[in-house]
Amino acid sequence: MTRPRRILLATDLSARCDRALDRAANLAATWQAELIAVHALERASNYASAREHSLPSWRRPPDMKAVVEQQLRRDMLQAAPNVTAIVEEGEPSDVILRTAAKYQCELIVTGIARDETLGRFGLGATVDRLLKRSRVPLLIVKQRVRGPYGNILVTTDLSESSRHALRGAMGFFPDHRLSILHAFDPPMAGMTGDPARYREDYKDMIAGDYQTFLDETGLAPEQARNFHHLVEYGHPSLLVRQYATDRGVDLVVLGTHGRSGFLDILIGSTAKEILSELSCDALVIREPRAVVES
Repeated sequence: MTRPRRILLATDLSARCDRALDRAANLAATWQAELIAVHALERASNYASAREHSLPSWRRPPDMKAVVEQQLRRDMLQAAPNVTAIVEEGEPSDVILRTAAKYQCELIVTGIARDETLGRFGLGATVDRLLKRSRVPLLIVKQRVRGPYGNILVTTDLSESSRHALRGAMGFFPDHRLSILHAFDPPMAGMTGDPARYREDYKDMIAGDYQTFLDETGLAPEQARNFHHLVEYGHPSLLVRQYATDRGVDLVVLGTHGRSGFLDILIGSTAKEILSELSCDALVIREPRAVVES
């Protein structure tokens, strides 16, 4: 996996998507990639369409597609003046994935949603669907853009899915010194006479598995030495969030295999918790296996 040549920005034109816009433009400039922006229009009801056509021409509402395209270009003018603007009717995730396939985009960039009832931000239904269905890596932007990504954390459970994600991170950011975190929670540690010693022995065993994981990833010795390796005891969700906060991580990279209809990402059910609670951006890279179509 190499740096993307085409990036797709998925936007609903709200203020909360401005950060995703700025990040997409920043990456496109850094990677010299083509930037495409897509917005999904809600389909008008048959009743509304029939009523509009019955009105005199001067009283009909403007062509919403043209209006939105104009707004999209206006919003992108300074950040990415050469953007290709796409506006289509349909369910947002369908429009986004269809556009990504049509233009052979290699990265989708999107923002987060807002729960208007509770007044808080979350992933949102569209992002959930993209996580389940997208064959293209998905970048979820939360932070303001202050420059290129600097501190990048790759999470791993030593699976083929996380190996694919690590290779993807290396391809996207070949000049970075990545941090790699593997969190382990030994089974039945509380039932032993000396839990602390049991954890240390388990960590020694895991260290061998971790080295095998790196070897099978195809890392050259000098590459492996350049990475910051973390094999730590604790719950994955908690450790990822703590490390990201304590060390000022800009981007967390996760892998997914998509073998079920649920959001079965990297470390099971904890992954959605990680994505929801992270304050920094997250890049989800799917292993090229089965993809959920629902």
